[in-house]
Amino acid sequence: MQFSALFCLNGRDNGQRFAIISGLIFFTLLLAMVVFGSASVQYLVGLLLSPILTLTCLRRLRDSGKSPKLSALVVAPFILVMLTLIHIDSVMLLLTFMLFAALAIGYVAIFPATAVTQYQQGYSGPIKISANTRGNTARVRVEPTLSNHKSATEAGSTNFVGSAIDAVEHQTEFSAENEPQVSASQQSNKGITGLIQLQNWLMGNQKVAFSAVASLTLVMLLLSIWSLIPSDAVNATEQDTAAVGNIVNAPIIEREITTLPDGFSLVLEDDVLIVRWLGETGLPTTLWSLATAKGDRSCSALKFNNGTEYRTLVVDLLADTGTEARFSPLDTKAIIVDMARRGDVSLCGYNFSLKGSQAAIGKVAAFSTYL
Repeated sequence: MQFSALFCLNGRDNGQRFAIISGLIFFTLLLAMVVFGSASVQYLVGLLLSPILTLTCLRRLRDSGKSPKLSALVVAPFILVMLTLIHIDSVMLLLTFMLFAALAIGYVAIFPATAVTQYQQGYSGPIKISANTRGNTARVRVEPTLSNHKSATEAGSTNFVGSAIDAVEHQTEFSAENEPQVSASQQSNKGITGLIQLQNWLMGNQKVAFSAVASLTLVMLLLSIWSLIPSDAVNATEQDTAAVGNIVNAPIIEREITTLPDGFSLVLEDDVLIVRWLGETGLPTTLWSLATAKGDRSCSALKFNNGTEYRTLVVDLLADTGTEARFSPLDTKAIIVDMARRGDVSLCGYNFSLKGSQAAIGKVAAFSTYL
């Protein structure tokens, strides 16, 4: 493929050449992201590739007699793919734009040519593409005779390798001249024949094809937009709203507190047991929530030295540097008993000694009733 022909404004590209060039452009853009990963390099690669993509679109549309405005169908997805690679971390959105680009390329590629044109490597225009030895041989017409039957076969084979598209256009004439090559040509051109059949089907069922493509693209686009919504932010907003509502509407609950020798405390709010300790720094936040199963997993369970575990409902870091872990009321009695009888307990990466805990728990009536 001659490089200067890629920048030709007045020529024509057939469907195969257009599809190959467009596909390679998108592949190069993805490869540049993998190899370099820099936004500036991505923009540079995109600026270099976009004129090539635009020009091959215009040549293909000229070849099919369509409006140049249709080039936006291919160029717009290219820009969206580039911006997604650089600025948006969403695989689903990238796949959506890539699918749209592939469908647009296929749609433009299957347009039939408006006139019979002699192509060189799928191109026709003012730039003459240099042919190699095989390409020169492809232009030699060999009449079949008994004396030169072998030469005709070799010329026909070279003709197919040098220019697959010309072989399709002249298949009938070529088959009459060179019978030994007919079966090989037919086998090699099955893919091209399939494309022609697909093109005919699409032309005859445009409404069905358009509806299917539009539905698929719309579903993927909606999924992409949904994936961009940060779930943490939604959950945080919901939790903040719920917390404000609880503060306004909840009745005042008295707390019963007992401090254990190792510096942490047990708190009772009615039948809800809370394990509390000081020392964390940072803004108030939820460290772990069983409802969403998100956060610091080391805070997901209270673990005693005998292997007994109790799941936490929520673990919050408060403004006073206190950390509070809440448990289900169903586990209150069992946890208090284990606090009094076991040797140590761990939570959120901290290991607390329970030496002397039974005496501290027994001093507070609200706790001693559980023993």
